[in-house]
Amino acid sequence: MATAVMDPGLAPEVSARQPPSLPAKCSPYARTFIKLLVGSSLLFTVYIWCQRMFYEGFERIFGEGMKSMGIVYPYGAAYDIKNPDQYDAFYVLFLWMPLGGGALLTILAQRLPNHTKPLWMKRTQALGRRVMQYQLPPHGFWIKQTGGMSVLDVLFLATVVMLNTIWFVVGMTNFNKLYAAVASSGIKTAHPVSQLRLEYAGLYFGVLLFIDIWLLLIPVPQSSYLHELTGLDYHQMIRWHRWMGHITMIVTSLHGILYYIFWGITHDFWHEFSDWSTLHYINNLAGSISWFFGLALWLTSMEWCRRGFWKIYYHFHMVCFVGFMLFAYIHYPGSWIYFTPGLMLWCVDLVMRSGAFANTTTVANCGVNATEDVVTLQIQGSQRMRGCPLHDIYVLLPSISRWQWHPFTISQQSADGMLTVRIKKYGNWSSRLLNKLKNRESMAIRASCPPYGGPHQWRQDEVVVVLAGGIASTAVLRVLSDLVARRAQGKATGPHRVFFVWAARHAVEFCVMDLAVAGASLNSDGWLSTSLFYTGKEPLRASDLHEKLDSLEKVSSRGSESGSEPRAGADAGAKPLTFPLASPFWWNRARKLQPQATGPLHLAIITALTFFGGFVGQFVTYSWYAEMATHYASIGGSYPYLEYYWRQGALSAFGVMVGALGLPFLTAVFLPGLYRYWRDTRVGSSNDEQMAAFDGVWDPSSMGCELAGDQLMIPGTDLGIPIASGRPDFAAVLQAAAKETGAKHVGVYVAGPDTLSNSAHSSVCQLNRVLGGGTYFDFHKMAGFL
Repeated sequence: MATAVMDPGLAPEVSARQPPSLPAKCSPYARTFIKLLVGSSLLFTVYIWCQRMFYEGFERIFGEGMKSMGIVYPYGAAYDIKNPDQYDAFYVLFLWMPLGGGALLTILAQRLPNHTKPLWMKRTQALGRRVMQYQLPPHGFWIKQTGGMSVLDVLFLATVVMLNTIWFVVGMTNFNKLYAAVASSGIKTAHPVSQLRLEYAGLYFGVLLFIDIWLLLIPVPQSSYLHELTGLDYHQMIRWHRWMGHITMIVTSLHGILYYIFWGITHDFWHEFSDWSTLHYINNLAGSISWFFGLALWLTSMEWCRRGFWKIYYHFHMVCFVGFMLFAYIHYPGSWIYFTPGLMLWCVDLVMRSGAFANTTTVANCGVNATEDVVTLQIQGSQRMRGCPLHDIYVLLPSISRWQWHPFTISQQSADGMLTVRIKKYGNWSSRLLNKLKNRESMAIRASCPPYGGPHQWRQDEVVVVLAGGIASTAVLRVLSDLVARRAQGKATGPHRVFFVWAARHAVEFCVMDLAVAGASLNSDGWLSTSLFYTGKEPLRASDLHEKLDSLEKVSSRGSESGSEPRAGADAGAKPLTFPLASPFWWNRARKLQPQATGPLHLAIITALTFFGGFVGQFVTYSWYAEMATHYASIGGSYPYLEYYWRQGALSAFGVMVGALGLPFLTAVFLPGLYRYWRDTRVGSSNDEQMAAFDGVWDPSSMGCELAGDQLMIPGTDLGIPIASGRPDFAAVLQAAAKETGAKHVGVYVAGPDTLSNSAHSSVCQLNRVLGGGTYFDFHKMAGFL
């Protein structure tokens, strides 16, 4: 039998600095304690929300203790003016601190040694995950409509509904009490009680946005610690973001529509609608503009637009959110209360990604498959990226578009930092990329890699089943590559069996399987079982394929000895490559791909500076209000809310974003990046960060396997993996894996089109329908979150 072929390009686990050592028995307990502490702080925040975290709720809970909160404004001390005042101080304490502190503590937990957990802890966590991830029937309906409905999903939605209901009921109850008191005093109201109740209902739907927008933004950032805390992947977190987006826009629409109806039946619609803070300190026109931006954002976020018109979706999502937020601030300056907590986490992402704006790299190797519908790019990462767990990469090509960032999954990371990305030809952007590669154009690349994602759950599973469809298999090939590399390195943790099932309509897509995975599939120990299924309509014939490969060979070999041999990006004596105007900061010298954050300490500094900068920006701009209040108090007048309140909102929106983005970017991203750029590109530099041009196009199948009839062959051997025709039976595959191994917990990792993912998810749900009995199949969707 053949021995496994180990690809030297697979990435080992390396780290320049090891975390401080702890006794082996302490580390799992320390990690668990930190997670419980962070989770408890979030639950306490939910409890505070349940206590109606608004002005009357504060005073009811804390009483006289409220007066001691806040920071006295130096020039207004004689008039007891504070900035922030006691209410704003509590908002920061209960809404900002749990998120900022949780993020820092989670970074600390990730740095603790990853020692083996005690058996009881493993069993407890496995049982908890099994209960929380149990999918509710009818499975087919929920999978098609929402991507599934787990117990955890239901708890999340129930919490949102409960908080909204509590706040709305309490608000309307307060109105009834107020109206009863007014009526009993004999005061006649300007409008009938039914119309006033309609107005107050519209008001309290607006108050509900305190909760909904706070929850809307928290799942979005890829640097969010909730991935590590909950064990959920980014796909699941984005589902929650979408759900909160629908809820937020429904509540916002009810807030606006009820006011429109009230203005209409009181015959004052246009006067109120067009009012720019001349009648009320709440700016009605700005509120309507904010809602219109929100409606445009909501419409273009639907699946039909997101998938069919990516460019429209991308631009509208960015522009409309800024408009929605800015005019919400002008409408009601207190909007910072619910916008800023989630924005702080998102700003951490933006700050780190903005550092990638300045860095320019280029293609190290590239290739096009035989049917010219899959592009393979290899991007050389800097040695500074070693030890950073890379999952996804955002790519911008200035020669195609200076604004479009496209997310892709890294299919492989080599030991020397070479990142492999495969891109399906779909739309104008990928078509232009293909043409530029075939024409051997040197391309500037600006790329951004999130510093960390969710945990590597597959390393903890007893048995792993990987199900892939088409080119989307790149999302799970990295799982297989990681497992094969860890086993070759003798790592103690990892599954004792792996099953890989791959279905593709185009057999040439199988050629992207790297040699290490293919070799492990043919190893005599049977650790990795691989099954390939060809689902195309035409019969699988090797002759047709070779004709296409020959035609590509002719295109690829111009100007090089062979079109099938990958080449390094830079020769020792080559002139460094420069792309004029590629970088917004004139860092035009091509270097290896630089990391967003150079390590956990750097990430923690950026996070802390982002929250601190946002706080400073928020209350430096609010000092304008404190100064005006001091002035009018000194002359015995009252603060002119109609004239200045909306201006305060606009200034606050500007200040918090400048502080949250500007301070960490300047001190922790730009200046360190500028120093590294100078050090890398100065004359006489001894490092090898600079790059030269690559002028060849190679067939990416040469780095992996080859097709020969109905087999996938390992080059240089007579060994191959058979390719069957037809579609795989996922339920049968899963049952066979459980029966053959006797495992009680099987991790199922799926990447592919929606039809394949939904079919696999449905099979898993059917097999897990008995809670607490038999083998548990733990479903993970690895791609397709857009």
